[in-house]
Amino acid sequence: MARGKTTGAAPRIRNFQLPDLEVGTIEDLLGGGYVEVLHFTGFDQSLLDLTDGRLEDCLLSEMNIGELSMRNARYIQCEFKQLSAPILEGAGSTLNDVRVSHSRFGSADFSDSSHDSVVFEHCKFGWVNLRTAQLRDVVFRDCSFDEIDLQLVKAQRVKFENCRTGALNVERAGLSSVDLTGLEIEQVQGIEGLRGALISEQQLISLSREFAAHLGIRVMD
Repeated sequence: MARGKTTGAAPRIRNFQLPDLEVGTIEDLLGGGYVEVLHFTGFDQSLLDLTDGRLEDCLLSEMNIGELSMRNARYIQCEFKQLSAPILEGAGSTLNDVRVSHSRFGSADFSDSSHDSVVFEHCKFGWVNLRTAQLRDVVFRDCSFDEIDLQLVKAQRVKFENCRTGALNVERAGLSSVDLTGLEIEQVQGIEGLRGALISEQQLISLSREFAAHLGIRVMD
């Protein structure tokens, strides 16, 4: 009997289109208040503090920010394009129906955050921290990472497409329908945390020594 191919459930990305936007100013962004239907572009700041803010139906584009703080902020139907931020502080943030594209981040801290129907596309990350985050219906497409930290994450219907990472930490992760077949992985830590993920046969072969070490199997050359 031929074996069926198990793929798991694909991410359910909700499409949205931004309305006509007016141009926003830096003053509109600051203060931690509610902001809607504005386009912010061209900012060059050493620090942009959006802590506790709420943005809905907004576009942020072509920005160079030394440190971008999004702690405990909420973003609903927003787009981020061509952002550069060596430091991104997004702990505790909430992203619902968000698209991020053609952007570069050094360290990106999304610990304890919530992502629902989010797409990252053509982005470059150094270290991305998703510890204790809640991920549901998330796609990473054509992205590169130095390290992905998924310790204690709860992830459902997450997919990587044409991505690569130097290191992946999945210690005590809770994965359900997480498709890693499109993620080139050099090293995995906490390999038991891959339970609930989909990997390719080639990935299984390349990670065989990690699996053997986890199971206490000695491998002879």
